[in-house]
Amino acid sequence: MEVQDLDSRYLYLLKVKKLCLFLFPLFFGFSLLQVVCNTSTPLAVSQGRSMQPLIKEGDLLLFQGVPAEEIQVGNIILFETPLEMRDLLPPRITHRVTEIIRDNRGIHFRTKGDNAPPDTYEVPSGMVLGVNVAIFPYIGLVLLYIQTPLGIGLILAGGLVTWRRGDS
Repeated sequence: MEVQDLDSRYLYLLKVKKLCLFLFPLFFGFSLLQVVCNTSTPLAVSQGRSMQPLIKEGDLLLFQGVPAEEIQVGNIILFETPLEMRDLLPPRITHRVTEIIRDNRGIHFRTKGDNAPPDTYEVPSGMVLGVNVAIFPYIGLVLLYIQTPLGIGLILAGGLVTWRRGDS
């Protein structure tokens, strides 16, 4: 086997190692956060203006999973959009609890954005993903930007430049 072949294989393995050293902490950290926060969705980025002025578009939100019985009026919750509204609204919404309904169907919540009219639906407790425990202003803007065509293009171009630079 030629020295050049060994060098190119070594460089390839070095790139794979760097990629793994970058990705492993991200995946492990997120999994750990899911366990610690007791929810499958501990983080969310605010994408609307319905909760302004407290929560602005691009804020990163941290959620803690809690039993429905512990949720109180005034709590800000992250919930899955009820089935009847899925064609009209995003898949997950962050709004404030304005009323708690306990009846033979179980626990349901009425919600409202701080900067929006009251929601026209009830949120079953099983659709609540968590209660907001922290707001990190503007950190989510980066995540929103990289989902745009320009952001995706810049990431791909940066990755290609970085990958090609390692070949020389």
